[in-house]
Amino acid sequence: MKSLKSFIFIILFFQLFPVSALDLVNIWRHSEIAGKNSVFCDIAISPVNFEDLEVNLLPVDIRFEYFPPFPLPFSVGLFFITPYPNLKHFGARFAYHFDLFDPVTDFYFVYSYNFGYILNDVLVEYNDTPVELLMYDFRIGVRRFFNNYLGLAVESGYHFESIIIMLSIKIN
Repeated sequence: MKSLKSFIFIILFFQLFPVSALDLVNIWRHSEIAGKNSVFCDIAISPVNFEDLEVNLLPVDIRFEYFPPFPLPFSVGLFFITPYPNLKHFGARFAYHFDLFDPVTDFYFVYSYNFGYILNDVLVEYNDTPVELLMYDFRIGVRRFFNNYLGLAVESGYHFESIIIMLSIKIN
């Protein structure tokens, strides 16, 4: 049920964007805002969970994403969630981006791998809960920019159980 709520939210969010009826998406080229050699930084407060609809300010989720100069719209990135109270979540992100023919919108599908489980011995030593090994963490997201450098992003959380709302900054 939680996955269905997330999916419905994302579909409704996409309804806000003007898209041609004939050309919905181009999977072979970069969108204008997310071109080759672009670097993005996304900053988010903790995700809005659908179980209890609770929003917390900490921990802060920070992501960096780089678009290499490849012909396909592929990006690589890093993420970490600030220690609260201990560093538990950090890792790599690999995304494929789709051009929606809107110059300020970036739609993407991402695989995220959390390396936090390698610190489980230290976490147990400090009486903190260990991090589970999450092999399959696929997400869907969209960025919408207000100008050349500042925008908002919405991304699904782990197993589509939450929505992450982020401030997105284009560094170059």
